[in-house]
Amino acid sequence: MFRIDEWTDFEAQDLVLLALSVSEEINQHDGEGSLRELELLDEWLNETLQEGTADEVRTQLIHGFYQSLGFHGDWQDFFSSGNSDIATVLTRRQGIPVSLGILLIQLGRRVGLDVEGICFPGYFLVSFAGDEGEVYVDPFNGEVLSHHRIELLLRGSLGDLAALKPDHLQPSGQWEIIERLINVSKSALLRENRMAEALRASELLLRMKPGDPLETRDRGFIYEQLDCPRFAADDFEYFIEQCPDDPVADVLKMQLAALDLSPKPLH
Repeated sequence: MFRIDEWTDFEAQDLVLLALSVSEEINQHDGEGSLRELELLDEWLNETLQEGTADEVRTQLIHGFYQSLGFHGDWQDFFSSGNSDIATVLTRRQGIPVSLGILLIQLGRRVGLDVEGICFPGYFLVSFAGDEGEVYVDPFNGEVLSHHRIELLLRGSLGDLAALKPDHLQPSGQWEIIERLINVSKSALLRENRMAEALRASELLLRMKPGDPLETRDRGFIYEQLDCPRFAADDFEYFIEQCPDDPVADVLKMQLAALDLSPKPLH
């Protein structure tokens, strides 16, 4: 794959290859198997989908993706880190909205559909340009969503008083989609106490947005869990310096005072 950082031209790359680069870096996967899986999906597209209107091709694609190919959302273990790891999703054929959405976008673009990802509050949606306007799809299960259903998703994330606005349904750039994917991966890895992989995710985010104080703070928490107090202290001090009025700064000052920064004896 390739290295992702602040200089990456995200819009010039296939979205799925960006996601596989993330998978390779965080989880140390060999990319060859994943590329072969993508080739098999391309072969399926060429052999199966028939020409038609945008709506007809979209319907074929969604039916084939979820029924024939068997991709599906993981209801039982939604927050598993494997569900946000594209390499794993390709082989297990189950995932969560952002990972399944990335694959659906990739396949849709392969057959000439105008398809975009939307980093919706608390969820990930896919939009297709239809014959009579935009069609919004839940990538977790392939369901076409009404505006009422989308508004319910919004209220589930932001509260009952939230109102759906056009800005909520604006397409997201590929930088934003990959950031969402990495953040979801990092959260899952932290939940599973896989700190080495979580650290790689955090450092990847900091390559995309160098000096970001919130991500630097998060990396400090990971360093603390990895028993690297000096690195944790550096990150906490940076956050306090950059965000002195943030309520978390006072908490971090207490954590700094509690860190053991004395040299460790060599045995």
